[in-house]
Amino acid sequence: MNIYAHRGNSGFFPENTMYAFKKSLDLGIYGIEIDVQKTKDGILVIHHDETLGRMFDGKGSIKKSTFEQLRELNLKDEELKNKADCKIPTLEEVLEFIKDTDLTLNIEIKNNKVRYKNIEKDILDIVKQYEMEDKVVISSFNYKSLKRISKLNSKVKTAYLVGPLTFKRRNLKKILKICKDCKCTYIHPSCDVVNKEFVAEAHKRGLLVQVYTVNSVTIMKKLIKLKVDGVFTNYPKIINTLVNG
Repeated sequence: MNIYAHRGNSGFFPENTMYAFKKSLDLGIYGIEIDVQKTKDGILVIHHDETLGRMFDGKGSIKKSTFEQLRELNLKDEELKNKADCKIPTLEEVLEFIKDTDLTLNIEIKNNKVRYKNIEKDILDIVKQYEMEDKVVISSFNYKSLKRISKLNSKVKTAYLVGPLTFKRRNLKKILKICKDCKCTYIHPSCDVVNKEFVAEAHKRGLLVQVYTVNSVTIMKKLIKLKVDGVFTNYPKIINTLVNG
């Protein structure tokens, strides 16, 4: 089973920072999951929320900030706020870090609420530049983005993210058709919506099922029984030990 460190080893270290990514390196896991957005001046950066303020001492949005402005921000955590590895990183920095490891990088495009012009092409260009087309998975809640990825570069694997709201709006049959239309390799459902039927129907269509965000041993044991193909967790060491011993 594929175990991904969700936003890095984020249960113990600040999410989506190089510090959290480096702390994922020696855990014997399959990959790392990150969130990508684009700054006002076109730099691809790693940050989950569309707005600042939860993790860093800034205000406003990623989209309306320059990279220089973002780089000046510090974590709110007093102990780590001056640590160099705890700044908002770029996608390029993460690819540079990942390229010589055995890790797979799951890149989630955060463009469901905020639209970023040509973000798909920008991501693919950098991935190709680093010759990592076979080491990344690109995921999104925005299926139109996944279609663009498939048209721009069919070598890169994609995943459709399915949360409770998507599941409520569209039935399983429609969701699986979207995956087919987008030529997805994976489907990434929330642990709140995945069940036996979901896994069986996805597998029947050749899709691999990787579930987010799994931070409970009880839920993990259930997913093992369901024979899912992977999970995203804030506690990769604990979950990996449970799955692989």
